[in-house]
Amino acid sequence: MSAPSKSRWAADDPETEALAARQKQEKEERKRAKAEKQRKLEEAAQAQKAAQTEKKQEETANGEAGPPKKRRRLSNELSEPTEVQEARSSLLRFPAQEWGPCRHVDNFERLNHIEEGSYGWVTRSKDITTGEVVALKKLKMENSPDGFPVTGLREIETLLEARHPNVVYLREIVIGNRIDE
Repeated sequence: MSAPSKSRWAADDPETEALAARQKQEKEERKRAKAEKQRKLEEAAQAQKAAQTEKKQEETANGEAGPPKKRRRLSNELSEPTEVQEARSSLLRFPAQEWGPCRHVDNFERLNHIEEGSYGWVTRSKDITTGEVVALKKLKMENSPDGFPVTGLREIETLLEARHPNVVYLREIVIGNRIDE
């Protein structure tokens, strides 16, 4: 068998061969240093683990079992306020809309008709108290002889949960005196 021939692009220059040999030697030295460092870390971890188990054995031999695993509260009262209670007391309180009766449709001034859909008619209206322009949807009630239509409930639930810039925000539900309001 003949020796493997060199590539025709390989340089026969002794300087480049010396450089390649030096790089190979440096790489091997880095590998050895990394392996030595890893071995020292493993020895330190084993020594620490052995020290912990030795400490636990000493505590059990001396009768010091340490804190109980689970604590029982003897009374319902807390002697000093905790951080959570202090954080709650420092929160700002803002007035929020509370549950109450629905406002009446007469609180809105109808401006113009926008569109009719499968489940109702949408009109552009103005809130008399705030002057804000809103959209009011009047549900079609003739399809449900048993009261409030299920499709209306589904639409209300979906709009209440939807949070997207392209979906209308449902602020409130208003009622009228008659079915045609």
